Amino acid sequence: MLEQQANERWEMSSSIDASAMVSRELASVQRAADGDHQAQAWLVHRVLATVRRAARSLADSASDADDAAQIALIEVLQSARTYRGLAPLEAWAGRIATRVATRHLARERRHRRRVIATDADPPSRSDPADELAEHLPRAMRSYLARLPHEQRTTLLLRHALGYSLDEIAERTHVSRNTVKGRLRLGAATLRKWIRRDTNLARRRSPRH
Repeated sequence: MLEQQANERWEMSSSIDASAMVSRELASVQRAADGDHQAQAWLVHRVLATVRRAARSLADSASDADDAAQIALIEVLQSARTYRGLAPLEAWAGRIATRVATRHLARERRHRRRVIATDADPPSRSDPADELAEHLPRAMRSYLARLPHEQRTTLLLRHALGYSLDEIAERTHVSRNTVKGRLRLGAATLRKWIRRDTNLARRRSPRH
């Protein structure tokens, strides 16, 4: 009898502890959704391993997996407001990562098939800009990393994840015009940097 009572008290205590932990976790995720940078850093750290595993299980290469994981983490942060604590945080993030990585990687594979088809008809002359473009997917990550956070996130949501302007406005809690402005400024900055590097490549290429 005493043993049964002790077990019941232990089970009740464990249930209360688990409930309190879920409440604290849910509160932290909601703070991340509200833009709290410390809470966002906590959320990324908490789900990073899960997101990376999902991306690596779907990607053809380590670099593709890294790209997919980065985009999935952005989506996790953008979706934080939808977390209700009904499932473990890692499971919730894993479902998002799988969905986002699958969509991103399928888009990348289609892009590569188009590039291969285009390359079957070789250009009439060599251009250093073509050599730069060949390595652009890796370079683009470094360009994006230098953009302001708001512009980088907006560009990725639009061009990597395919969200509409209205969907981006809703997810980032800004107006549609603000989204359009961030896209315009971010794209203009990227074009300027890429044009500069293209010109540098031309100047450095050997003259014949």
